Amino acid sequence: MAMFALISPGGAPGVTTTALAIALTWPRSVIVAECDPAGGDILAGLFAGHMPAPRGLIGAAFEAARGPAAVTAELNKQLAPLDDSGRRRFLAGITDPRQATGLAPVWPVIAAALSGQDADVIADCGRLDAGVGQPLSVLSDATAVVMVMRPTLRQVAAARPRVEMLAQFLGGSDRLAVLLVGDDGLKSGEIRGSLGIKMIGTVPDDPRTAEVLSDGVGRRTNLDRQPLLRGAKNAGKALAQLASRDRPSYGPELAATPSSVGSAE
Repeated sequence: MAMFALISPGGAPGVTTTALAIALTWPRSVIVAECDPAGGDILAGLFAGHMPAPRGLIGAAFEAARGPAAVTAELNKQLAPLDDSGRRRFLAGITDPRQATGLAPVWPVIAAALSGQDADVIADCGRLDAGVGQPLSVLSDATAVVMVMRPTLRQVAAARPRVEMLAQFLGGSDRLAVLLVGDDGLKSGEIRGSLGIKMIGTVPDDPRTAEVLSDGVGRRTNLDRQPLLRGAKNAGKALAQLASRDRPSYGPELAATPSSVGSAE
């Protein structure tokens, strides 16, 4: 099965909301994995704190010393349902950004366990920076790494050095893509020309539906009829097309540059 990493240039473009919207329209079994070093949002957001908190990512990480098989077994125990279908689940992320540093040495085994799942994986990796604790192994193992951003000059300026960092890390930009949130701003051709990577589409700026997914506000019934999820379904089809392409070899470690300093989102 395929794993897709969604990242952000910063400025709250809605990576988690987009990941959830795509997962809720995904045609096969899928797992949303909260790999954001700044912490996970789904339990306090979509479920508004009403779901008992699983240990999630931390629970799987505790098994790292026992080897990959133990991590995979524990990860499967930590998966929680996203809906009533039984095909959509999520792995809760860390609850305190101070835990991110401790995750750094176990990301390789976590990434291997995720990519070995009998389901597609959408990894919410949050804001990409050059600091310790970034889920670099998840990015390495991903079929595609997608920058989720709004079509603004500010977001393009923040995305450009991060695209350069990723291209160096992954040994090229073939696996990189952009997914826009909203269409009020720069044209997709301008953004594609500035960043030099493929564009896979746009999801609508749908605040009412986004509030359901991000904060659990409102009813979850008939979400599939709303603009956000209809757009997410098309974005999911574009991701699936990326999965059919050959994966290039990986490059050197992600390195900090003068323009890549920032705090986790």
